[in-house]
Amino acid sequence: MNALSPAWHFVSQRLVKRGALTVALTSLAFRLAGAAGAVAESPAVDWVRAGLNTNRPLWGVRGSLLWGIPGARSLRDGPRGLIRLWSPTLTHGGYDLINFIAIEPVVRGQKGFSELERSQLDGTPGKRLWCETGEPGRPSTTNLSPGRIVHLVSGAQSLQVQVGVERFENGAQVGLAITQRSDAPDEIELTIHAQPDSAPIDYCILTATMGNKARARLLWLKDGPVSSLKLYPDYREPDFAPHQLFAWNRLHRTAAGDVLAAITTDEANPSSVEPFPGRLNWRYSGFPVTQYWKRPAGASHDDLHVAVNGRYTYWLSRQPIPGGVAFENFEMRERFHNGQRFVFGITRQTPSELGFAPPRRESQR
Repeated sequence: MNALSPAWHFVSQRLVKRGALTVALTSLAFRLAGAAGAVAESPAVDWVRAGLNTNRPLWGVRGSLLWGIPGARSLRDGPRGLIRLWSPTLTHGGYDLINFIAIEPVVRGQKGFSELERSQLDGTPGKRLWCETGEPGRPSTTNLSPGRIVHLVSGAQSLQVQVGVERFENGAQVGLAITQRSDAPDEIELTIHAQPDSAPIDYCILTATMGNKARARLLWLKDGPVSSLKLYPDYREPDFAPHQLFAWNRLHRTAAGDVLAAITTDEANPSSVEPFPGRLNWRYSGFPVTQYWKRPAGASHDDLHVAVNGRYTYWLSRQPIPGGVAFENFEMRERFHNGQRFVFGITRQTPSELGFAPPRRESQR
């Protein structure tokens, strides 16, 4: 069995649970073994670019974070309406699916759900995401646009891909510019734009939806971590635990002025746990990582805050999460304005290495 098989078995189970089609991907596309060599015009950076050196809608820096969107003609690579994030957390640099990002705009108090709403184009669950070709009104029919490389003054490079999002039931219509830099290969920046015919948007929430896979129980703030076991000590229901909000003055600021919040597991060896013994459902097979939202310096407003919710059982099951309730959705929010930017990262660096205060003895359990 190759290194990525557990990840794709897990995705298939999530699809089955959410009523979508079964995943039938091989690991070849996402290990990218045997793919074409580094991009000719940028030999110093080994970019992965859809339609150029992979036939999947996949982008990133080989050996670091990869991200993707659903294929234009198939559901076989995961639920629709979600940006997917892979990190090389497995042995020998193998990639595992770590999280999804959903788009949830709020119009007059009504929230849209990119994963859960049915497409108005074909009635299938999940809003369509597509690559923009650069020609107005001409989305890619294959989602295999390589994106655009920009050479920065610093000598680094950035890869930008324009992603369109189908109109939501509440009238919101947004587009995303997703950028990854060669000098920050473990994170992507998502810039949100409202389309001219969109309904007025209160918030456009980008939510990392799958913290339960990593069994993320520690939310890292300015003064150290807050444990899901402390926030939800008696929660045993099969639904989502209520959201908990943390205002901007509780969030960590870096020396450069960026605002950060992060989540991690509280387990030293998460790969040793089998949530469903004898099966690979919800199995986290790699080393621990830190997942974080970041607001770039100078871009934050006083209403910026972080929100989390939790689950005691896995999605659409009565199976308790080993070790207790864990965070599921993880969001950094502020009132919408055109061009607002959020960064999401997955890194092997510990929260302490990112500058967070160490945990106090009583903060974890």
